[in-house]
Amino acid sequence: MKNVLYIFKFIKPYKSSLISLVIFLLFYNILSTVLPYLTFTVILDDFLPKHDFKSINFIVMVIVFIVMIMAVIDYIVGYIMSYMGSMITFDIRNHLLRHLQKLSLKFYSDRHSGEILERLNIDVAAIQNILTIEVISLVTNLSKFVFITVAIFYLNPVLATPMFIMIIIQSVFVFFAVRRMHKDIQETREKESKLIGYLQERITLIKVIQVFVQKKYEEMIHSHKSDRIIDQALNIASIRSQLRSVTMFLRNFTPLVVLWIGSYMIIIDKMSIGELVTMWMYSVQYIWPVFSIVMAINRFQESIVGVQRVKAYLDEQPEIVESPNAVKSAVIKGEIVFENINFSYEKNKQVLFDMSFKINAGETVAFVGESGSGKSTITNLIFRFYDPDSGTVYLDGRPLKDYSLRLLRRNIGVVFQETDMFVATLRENLAYGANKKVSDAEIMQAVRMSLLEDLVSKLPNGLDTMVEEKGKNFSGGEKQRISICRLILRNPNIVIFDEATSALDTQSESRISETMKLLMSKPTSIIIAHRLSTVVDADRIFVFKAGRIIESGDHETLFSKETSEYRRLWNEQLKKNNHSNGHD
Repeated sequence: MKNVLYIFKFIKPYKSSLISLVIFLLFYNILSTVLPYLTFTVILDDFLPKHDFKSINFIVMVIVFIVMIMAVIDYIVGYIMSYMGSMITFDIRNHLLRHLQKLSLKFYSDRHSGEILERLNIDVAAIQNILTIEVISLVTNLSKFVFITVAIFYLNPVLATPMFIMIIIQSVFVFFAVRRMHKDIQETREKESKLIGYLQERITLIKVIQVFVQKKYEEMIHSHKSDRIIDQALNIASIRSQLRSVTMFLRNFTPLVVLWIGSYMIIIDKMSIGELVTMWMYSVQYIWPVFSIVMAINRFQESIVGVQRVKAYLDEQPEIVESPNAVKSAVIKGEIVFENINFSYEKNKQVLFDMSFKINAGETVAFVGESGSGKSTITNLIFRFYDPDSGTVYLDGRPLKDYSLRLLRRNIGVVFQETDMFVATLRENLAYGANKKVSDAEIMQAVRMSLLEDLVSKLPNGLDTMVEEKGKNFSGGEKQRISICRLILRNPNIVIFDEATSALDTQSESRISETMKLLMSKPTSIIIAHRLSTVVDADRIFVFKAGRIIESGDHETLFSKETSEYRRLWNEQLKKNNHSNGHD
């Protein structure tokens, strides 16, 4: 119940629409309850025996007028429900999306993207169903049930009693059946979510599956995961079928009981024919509100699972939290200090060990070392995607935690090894993340600096060319130049090149390196590289090994030491390049 009350806050902005909807529905149900009485009791018992055709005509006109009003109400109700449904869905999804964007990277690393997308779509739709369709269905059918109950006990309490008892029997059965279903529904949804995540990953890695000829293996895994879902789904289906069977039995049996008892009451002059027909009509209508309530409760239970899953995400707290007095405006010079930093992504798997170093404002430094030595983790800590387990990172003499995340990240630009692109125009992709609105002239200047001019001129629509999913219509080298172009347009005070030239050939790398030198002439610059040829001009080079900085200095100083790790890495890379050139 707590979960339901929690999500009802999304309906508050549409309180007036909901109240109007309920009033219209109540009025509709009053009219629909009056119709059988007017049609049968009044016409058959009051006017037909007297051959009063004038009065019958009047009642028929009243009935037609009521039916027309009901049609108008039906239209209004449908429109209000569509409006509320669309707006509430937007509000919930927007609220969840805003919250998800605040969460730390660890949240995303621990979950499949398919699971997150399912909560943004299927589970949000489930909440929308509760707040509109199911709430309205319950209001409609409960009110109809109440009105018909009042009508039948007013007309004939004796005949109304067995009708009411049958409804109570059905309600008790429904209560226990729904309780049995809830746990299975919740577990099924969790398993379906994981299956969607699994399928999304497999579709992304289809090339790997085909290369390693693992089609049958993947089919076996999918079949195993699906079988567990099917077993629980069949159990849920069995309970639903029982619900439906009981309801359909009562739907057919109740009118028969009414005719049987009513016929006897007519024979003993305790009831008129008009009353019997009216009661028979009510008995047919009586079961439908209850059946609809049953189905609404059934769907409600499914939707509650969606509510619980969305609320679980909304209850997630970001690991990276801004200080209440965080600095939101400041001139960032770019001095970075790591003081006794220890860090691990997971418990018992430490990545950085007691790391301390200082990067002066405007200085160009390079981080080199073997894969997994902790170089890229430095980027994550500077961006404050993660906080260190112990120690402090300083920016311009202040702890990094003292800055607002917006101020911090707007002043840092990065070129990653892999460039992510959006399905949008090339212009939108290039200008994405710029700290100000940029003109086409500024974009083209950045395009020339990042050696993209020839590419743009050859594209069918130039800057208006649509980028395909994951930038499939661009090569790896072109995507990295696009990333560098973004950096130029962002014009940050700290720049990070994380394997920025790894996808470029030697000639392009040489030309891009000149652009990088221009970018690094003013801000604080960090180069993370495997290709040591890109770091020779750095003011200082930090050599990483197993999460520690084991040596630092400029290229000449480090290379001049015969036993230095830097020299060993340089010679090893030189051998690989010579071996590769020999094969070419």
